[in-house]
Parts: sequence; structure tokens; C-alpha cells
Amino acid sequence: MHDLINYRHLYYFWVVSQEGSISAAARKLEMTPQTISSQLARLEAQMGKSLFTQVGRQLELTEAARTVLPFADQIFMLGEQLQQTLASDSTPRQRFNIGVADALPKTVAQQLLAKAHNPHTRLCCIEGSPDELMAKLALHQLDVVLADRPATQGALRLESQLLAQCPVMILASPTLAARYGEAFPASLNGAPMLLPTRDSTLRIQLDLWFSAQQIVPDIVGEFADSALMQAFGIAGIGLYPSPIITPEAIPSEQLQTLGHLNGLFTDYYAIYVAKKINHPALDQLLSAAK
Repeated sequence: MHDLINYRHLYYFWVVSQEGSISAAARKLEMTPQTISSQLARLEAQMGKSLFTQVGRQLELTEAARTVLPFADQIFMLGEQLQQTLASDSTPRQRFNIGVADALPKTVAQQLLAKAHNPHTRLCCIEGSPDELMAKLALHQLDVVLADRPATQGALRLESQLLAQCPVMILASPTLAARYGEAFPASLNGAPMLLPTRDSTLRIQLDLWFSAQQIVPDIVGEFADSALMQAFGIAGIGLYPSPIITPEAIPSEQLQTLGHLNGLFTDYYAIYVAKKINHPALDQLLSAAK
């Protein structure tokens, strides 16, 4: 079993990397340069890797140090935030770090996360591809990832819980709704259609549904961003599909519902690292889904 990292030594490394030299770090820490040098040497011996190289009068980080530094940043920046929190009279909101897969419609993400919102939580959302978000989840930079598919099994112990199963509606501007609303869904044959890109789960489902119904829409646009697709739909460029949790999510003055695609639903999942103690907001999100 490896010895635990000495966090005081790691802190000296962090300060040296920020200040750019041992002498500058010594002034900041009110220590002698010799003491810091000896502590850094112990850290390097424990890690089995050199952390600095001397280039002229300057120190430069080694490749190993560039790997260590982001972790040290997180550790000691959180430590500073903890000190500020304890010194504050008010109770701060607890950060809930959420990754939202870029395939999720923004309205769906908002409605799902509304279940985790409370006076004690600050929602911190980032968007990205599932692979990018899973990597951040593995590094514990995120508490949960919202996605349209469960996690694939790998070395990391990931849990996937179904949060919602949404019917897929076809929405359109009032003008297009008046033109294609009759005889739905047969009226979709040849209708101008805005669709997600082909790598999305919803697009795969839609292609299968259209094929089964022998409907061939006129695809006038493909979008990775659901909000951009909605903007084109509001502008009257084409009809578009949207999973709906509640009808209130539809901006009724700008869009109308032609109907839902019978038998077609999209699933949305919370993906998280299995822990004995979860973030309270994650427990709230999962409980609301149950």
C-alpha cells in the first residue's frame, strides 16, 4: 500500500508553482528557502518523480508536475473556500456540479433540475459531449451527468437512474401548424422538418419511427443544439420534434403542438459515481424521479 501524500509538502509545491521560485514562495510562507527545498525533495522522493527543473534562474514544471498541479489547485482552492465559508456569518449554498449532455433539450434539462433546486443549493451546470462529461465525473469534478442514455459499464462504478420518460411532440410556428396540422401524422410526409443530428439517440428513434410509418419528411435542417433547433422552429423554417415533460414548457404564443408521435418516448438518466454518501441535491433529484 502506498503512503498517503503529505499535504503540507504538496502545499509547498503548490505555492512554489504559483510564485515561480522557491525564494518567492519562502517570502510568502515566511520560511527559509532551505526548508522549502528539503520538503519538496521529500515530496519528489515519495512520488518517485521530479517536479521542477532549473532553467537559468527560473524553475519550470516537469510533465509530472503538470499532472499534479490541477489536483493541487482543486485541493487548496477548496481549502481557501472552506476558510472563507467558516469565517462567514451566513450559510453558503452548496455547489451541485451538473454535466448536461449536449443532446438534451434545454427545456427538459431545466425541468429535471428544478427537482433538485432548493434554498441550500447552487446549481452549477456545464454542457458537453457524454464522453467529456463522463471524464469529469470520473475525476469527481461533477456530481451527476444528465444524459439520454444510461452509462456504459467500465472500470468506474457508475450508476444510472431513469429520471423521466417523455413523449415526443411535433411543434411548429402557427403558420406551419395551420398548414400541416390536419391529418396528423400523415401530414408530416413531405413537410419541412428540423431534426437532431444523426448521432443523437432521438434522431435514431425518429428515423425508425418515420420508416415504420412510411413517412418521408423534407429535412431542411439538422442541429446538435436543441435550443438552436427551437429558434429555427419559432422562425417558421420547419416543424421539429421535442420531448415534453410538461405542456407548460411550450412557448404557446410562438409554437403550437401538432400532436405526439404515437409509441415514441425518450428516456433521460442521471449518471453518477456510486458512493455511500451522495450530494444532498443528488439524493433529492433521484428521490423525485422515484
